[in-house]
Amino acid sequence: MKHDQRFMWLDLIRGLCAISVCAGHLRSAILADYTSLESTSLIQKALYLATGFGHQSVMVFFVLSGFFVGGAVLKTRDTFNWRKYAMARLSRLWVVLIPALLVTALVDQWLAVHAPDVLSGRYRGAWNSGPSPDEVYSASPATFFANVFFLQTVVAPVFGTNGPLWSLANEFWYYLLLPLCVAALGPVGENTKASTVYRLGTGALALAVLLWLPAGIVSGYYVWLLGLLAYHFIGRLTPRGAHAMTCIGVVCFGAALAYSKAASWQGALGVPSDLAVGGGFCVLCIALANLRHLGGAPSWLFRMARASSEFSYSLYLLHFPLVVLIASRFYRSGKLTPDAAGMSQFSFWLVALLAVCIVFWWLFERRTSDIRRWVVERMVHRLGRHVS
Repeated sequence: MKHDQRFMWLDLIRGLCAISVCAGHLRSAILADYTSLESTSLIQKALYLATGFGHQSVMVFFVLSGFFVGGAVLKTRDTFNWRKYAMARLSRLWVVLIPALLVTALVDQWLAVHAPDVLSGRYRGAWNSGPSPDEVYSASPATFFANVFFLQTVVAPVFGTNGPLWSLANEFWYYLLLPLCVAALGPVGENTKASTVYRLGTGALALAVLLWLPAGIVSGYYVWLLGLLAYHFIGRLTPRGAHAMTCIGVVCFGAALAYSKAASWQGALGVPSDLAVGGGFCVLCIALANLRHLGGAPSWLFRMARASSEFSYSLYLLHFPLVVLIASRFYRSGKLTPDAAGMSQFSFWLVALLAVCIVFWWLFERRTSDIRRWVVERMVHRLGRHVS
């Protein structure tokens, strides 16, 4: 789904979530843990709070993906075409993924020579992320291609130090599952007169995929589908209702975030924290997607929302190997205290990471449409030459 000013707040949230994930990984790698601090200022508390919801941000990504990608499937249901859909999704994923994997390979080659103890998992406890001695590390060609085809966490580990790639496998399989499920439940696109056999076949394939995938990916699919639920409610709220719903959504999402950090609450209620976060954000998403009269918002806010959303994918896929490189090169001897000097270094590295990822976006992700068009033209040319 292309950028729409109606969804400015959702675009902004997507960008901020990517920045939060990046900042959280950087903070864990170079700043002292919050529990080790004797006293903290208000600014320090705000920093640790803002960077302490990395996994929850991924759940927000899932809901937004279900909203935008799943919503686009429903919107184009009468004209849905499997080939065009596959081309759009795969080009969107691969144009960023393959260069990010190559950068990860280069970073890991440097680490293998200059910091092999990082790859062995020595700093996992200190950094709260990165390679672990309890998990399989692999930067082999086989693992590289398994990640290219979104099989990480399914039949292979994530490639090298790029741990955040786990969620990309989830996204790919959700992209496949939704059209299969929709086709099984009703006609789609050129199959408006689909036979019962076709519907049973797509349903059986969807079920087979669900049974084959690990439980963690399947449970995330329910969170992803909440975005589709939010899409269903576009245009169904009055302006006054949307504003009231926004207040309710903020409360629900805030409560869900608090719940995700409270093990005692989770033990008492038994609701998975990921589902709670997804549900809380779904309520907020419904409200924000129905807000109207955004013409009064400053133009810079629209530009910032669009820009942050556009490079969020590049930022998410590229940042972590670079964080590991920074931590390995400069901070293995110890973490920084979050005083003025420590916060200055943190800010410098965060800005540097964002700048590098923006350049990466400029080189690759922004060219997705051009690359997709080039591939289609090549396919048409080859097909025409074969036919003639």
